[in-house]
Amino acid sequence: MSITSQVTNKVQEAQEAVAKASANAAAKAASMADDVSAKVDETMERAEATVGEQSRQIAEKAKSTGEGLKTTIEGVVREQPVTALLLAVAGGFLVGAMWKGRS
Repeated sequence: MSITSQVTNKVQEAQEAVAKASANAAAKAASMADDVSAKVDETMERAEATVGEQSRQIAEKAKSTGEGLKTTIEGVVREQPVTALLLAVAGGFLVGAMWKGRS
């Protein structure tokens, strides 16, 4: 066997080894990408569940606060109807003045 054929064989072996290593690296990278993607999806689902629960709690608190405010306003209107009416009129004038100022 000549030196040229030996060199050619070694070059082909090296090319095959590089191709095999490249294929293995690509397979590992694809596997890692799938794992990362699955973890991201899992994390997003957990975050959505947490945010959804927090949003529900905030909505419940807002509803409770709104109902409490409504009850308080109704009580004030019943106890002091004239004062409540004057405050409403004054508030209307203020909102009207601010609205007119923006035009």
